[in-house]
Amino acid sequence: MSAYIVISFLVAFSCLYKLLRLLSYIRTAKSTGLPYTLTFIHEFESWAYLTDPVLRWALRSRIMRGRGWPAWARFMVKDWHYEDKRAAHDQFGAVFLVVSPGGMAFIKPPEKMKMLEPFGPNVVSLDGARWRFHLGITLPPFTADNVLGLIWDETLRQVDIMAASWSHSGAKASLKHNVYSLTMNTMSLVGFGKRSEGAEVSGAVPRGHTLSLVESIQSVVLHLPHIMLLPHWALKQVASKAHQGYSELEMYMTELIKQEKTRLDSGVAENKSNRATLLTAVLDANTQKVGRDMLTDTEIKGNIFMFLLAGYDTTANTILFCTITLALYPSIQAQVINEVDLVWKKAEMAGRTELSLAHDMSRFRYLIAFMYEVMRVFPIVLPIARLTAGPQSLHIGTNNHRLPTETHVVVNNTAIHHDPANWLSPSIIEPRRWLVSDPHSFDPTKLRSPQEMKEINEGTMPIPSHRRENEDDYGQSTLAHRKKGAPNRGRTTAQITTAQMNHRLWATGT
Repeated sequence: MSAYIVISFLVAFSCLYKLLRLLSYIRTAKSTGLPYTLTFIHEFESWAYLTDPVLRWALRSRIMRGRGWPAWARFMVKDWHYEDKRAAHDQFGAVFLVVSPGGMAFIKPPEKMKMLEPFGPNVVSLDGARWRFHLGITLPPFTADNVLGLIWDETLRQVDIMAASWSHSGAKASLKHNVYSLTMNTMSLVGFGKRSEGAEVSGAVPRGHTLSLVESIQSVVLHLPHIMLLPHWALKQVASKAHQGYSELEMYMTELIKQEKTRLDSGVAENKSNRATLLTAVLDANTQKVGRDMLTDTEIKGNIFMFLLAGYDTTANTILFCTITLALYPSIQAQVINEVDLVWKKAEMAGRTELSLAHDMSRFRYLIAFMYEVMRVFPIVLPIARLTAGPQSLHIGTNNHRLPTETHVVVNNTAIHHDPANWLSPSIIEPRRWLVSDPHSFDPTKLRSPQEMKEINEGTMPIPSHRRENEDDYGQSTLAHRKKGAPNRGRTTAQITTAQMNHRLWATGT
């Protein structure tokens, strides 16, 4: 009986405490002058790890029909932005506050960023001067021609392997599984110089290891929530496979860093079998910081892992979205195939039997525009979150608002990409909007002006923010490698709304 009274008292006290905090946050929200809404649990809180899967399961039918989240559940779902598009902003405005008993939603939130350091601090998790230092060392590898060439060549090889596996698997082939294997195998070589043969992640297991390098990377990625949320001492007891993958990958990185440092110290040059990888490029850049602070081995591990995680997941999802979009839009598919055939024809006329990064990358204008458009409609990176370190001024038009300390600030990329003020008819997928001088004024529902047709046909306008040296090389070489695309079957409708497409993505499990 006494235990029941104690528990009841604690529950009542907790509820009262939360209510008082909520009232306090509401008063603070009102003082900012911004519109606000209430939620019992916010996506940044630990309880959201429970409400997220429950609500996604309970409301799956509604989401599959493209209706978005109901207002009462929206902010209790992690990454609710994708399914919601602009619904919340249409209801509350371009900028609004979400108030919960846990607080209000431009330093990166430290508790969230710490989760991104399973192997060590990195360019994503850090802030301030240390972030700038990491950026100075880790950015150059992404503009190095030898690393980009390795990405291009290995992706082409992995596509050949994937295509061969499809010819044997027939109807049993899985697009999602094979694309994820392709990106995993490619990142294994690009990150560490370890090549994987075959469509399945595999490889010999060296002495002293229980998993191959590719298998350890796959294990870490598949069990990432356990690795990020659980302390290492609990990981082995709760999720043994996650602990095995984590331990194996850390051991591999330690060994590879040691090997590469030995090579650099001895002055041995890279050869054909020892091409530059992200690891070697980061170590090379790090050793050039003579007389200055250098990255520790732990920080090098943290950055290499973040490269692998970001490159693997974002690239695989981009390829999947692009592939499904091609299947649903025969007219876009035909234009992509025509451009690929034209580039191949020019390569053959030049006496080349394979496409190359140096000669052919810049010729894929429509393909680049297509990938940009797919990533606009289906953002691969959803929210960008920050935390105010102190009182922060926010200027909206002629109004000035004051955000209190430790307010979570979220940039809703999906809402920006679906805002008619930024993109005319944003739900329509039209790659040509990226081929004109002003993509934001391009209206896919109207006939093209003579100037727009000239810019599209002549290809004289640079695609905004596109350089040859960026991560599009990876997905682009995957889509462009085959001479001929899939047969032009399926819907003949000119446009399919993103709501309809969402339904198909949910239905196919991608």
